[in-house]
Amino acid sequence: MATRWGICSAGKISHDFVVALKTLSTEDHQVTAVAARELRQAQEFADKHGIPKVYGSYEELSIDPEIDVVYVGTIHPHHLRVGQLFMNAGKNVLIEKPLAMNAKEVKELVATAKKNKVFLMEALWTRFFPVSVEVRELLSHGDVGEVRMVRADLGAPLTHIPRLVEKELGGGALLDIGVYCLQFVLMVYRGERPESIQATGYKLDTGVDGHMVIVLKFSHNRMAVCTCSISMMLTNDAVIVGTKGMIKD
Repeated sequence: MATRWGICSAGKISHDFVVALKTLSTEDHQVTAVAARELRQAQEFADKHGIPKVYGSYEELSIDPEIDVVYVGTIHPHHLRVGQLFMNAGKNVLIEKPLAMNAKEVKELVATAKKNKVFLMEALWTRFFPVSVEVRELLSHGDVGEVRMVRADLGAPLTHIPRLVEKELGGGALLDIGVYCLQFVLMVYRGERPESIQATGYKLDTGVDGHMVIVLKFSHNRMAVCTCSISMMLTNDAVIVGTKGMIKD
């Protein structure tokens, strides 16, 4: 039986998710409903993607008994409230990155998932790229030896996009693109909690971080450096340095 998906929010990121989901067999995955704050937007989205059911509120989607899991594609500041809405209704949820605005909100989401015994996951598509799978294979086979250093850079001039520079909309380099660098580091170090984290950067006039450098120290003096920016173009690459070799991504 196919997993039945509900789509929360009818914006661009939800569009991209549905396009990707449709590359999979309908015997395994089906998008059966979409909800937006305005019924017109939901209807336009449904017409474009051939989705049978349309709702003009997230609450209506939450009580649909024919939905197995909901993809939450709202802007960052709404992830906590909307995620809790669906989980409290007994729905499994896949929430677009970043999972929430801060650690406190993440803990609340995790607590809600545990309370309702439902599945909760942060949607980080790069973790499932073929190159990420290959990197994990190389590391598991010990091809580069013991990893001693990881560097990940991601940045581009994006300050012309209102959502990325407005504090109220969850803008800033770290929340929007820095999470990709951090998840890469944590993937390489297999989810190990760093012993220390140091960060510096600068804010734009709107109050969000325009550029940030993060240094993480792990056990046995293993290091990582992440650089993220929405104000300038960076090298947009990653390097893993081990005792036997190096991986450049």
